[in-house]
Amino acid sequence: MIKPPPRNADGEVIPHNHEDILDEHFVIRRVSLESCFPSPPAIPHRVSSMLYKPSSIGNRGMSVDLKNLIEQNGIDAKTFVSNPKFTGSILLNVGKLRELSFQVGYDPLPENPYHGEVWGTFSKANQKKISRLAQWFVEIPDVSLVI
Repeated sequence: MIKPPPRNADGEVIPHNHEDILDEHFVIRRVSLESCFPSPPAIPHRVSSMLYKPSSIGNRGMSVDLKNLIEQNGIDAKTFVSNPKFTGSILLNVGKLRELSFQVGYDPLPENPYHGEVWGTFSKANQKKISRLAQWFVEIPDVSLVI
């Protein structure tokens, strides 16, 4: 069970570090084929830097799924996050994101009760740091995660 997130007067989730999301937990970021493109010959393809950026709407967090919460509810996380649009996904360790001064919180959506957000400063330097933390969860073959 997870406590509800803090909300403002309009009902929107306020950026926060959720106490029920522990440093040893992982978040999942979904990856679409559209976010992958050719790069130099040594690496056939790589992900776009957009994978490591926040949304431009709402509370401007980077949308993720909470792996631990999905699995606590008896659901296979790889199956849950995969669909025809998002054929791949990456794992990011919550504690490592927090070490980079990001907040990791719970932001449930009507269509996804396991949704969370990562909030913070998504500078180019931080995007590169996040890309180095990323590891494949559902791999897209021949695609590098480093930007």
